[in-house]
Amino acid sequence: MASDFLIARCPHCGAKNRIPAGRWGDDRAVCGRCKSTLPFSSLFPDHPVYVTDGAFPREVLGFRGAVLVEFYSPVCGHCQRMAPIIEEVASAYAGRVKFVLLNIDQNRHTPSQYGVNGTPTFFFYKAGRLVDRVVGALPKSDLTKRLDSLVAGT
Repeated sequence: MASDFLIARCPHCGAKNRIPAGRWGDDRAVCGRCKSTLPFSSLFPDHPVYVTDGAFPREVLGFRGAVLVEFYSPVCGHCQRMAPIIEEVASAYAGRVKFVLLNIDQNRHTPSQYGVNGTPTFFFYKAGRLVDRVVGALPKSDLTKRLDSLVAGT
């Protein structure tokens, strides 16, 4: 399928490179312009990435791979308890799932647009399409089960 690719910007020369789905995670991918190795970890980092309302469309909706978004509040006790789990799972799923955190106290437009009323709220995206949604804290086993389902066939 023509849309099964990611665009990776080369950290050395800035060129945009198209990476087909079959090569996601391939450590041998190189920039078409300068031939430098493309660090795949920059597409799916091993840690959560903080986004704003302005970056949400690009970082989540425009991302061709699997994305877990956590809408959180720094004062939410459940969010604080989920933080180390999210860090651990992000590391385990590096190269397969991008983890995104959006602070609802500082970014009100996106949560309002998607009907997020409580924290934590988790959205699971695949190729920019919302495929699952969970409100409330999750045990690690439930989170990984949902992530495994999300990346199946990716």
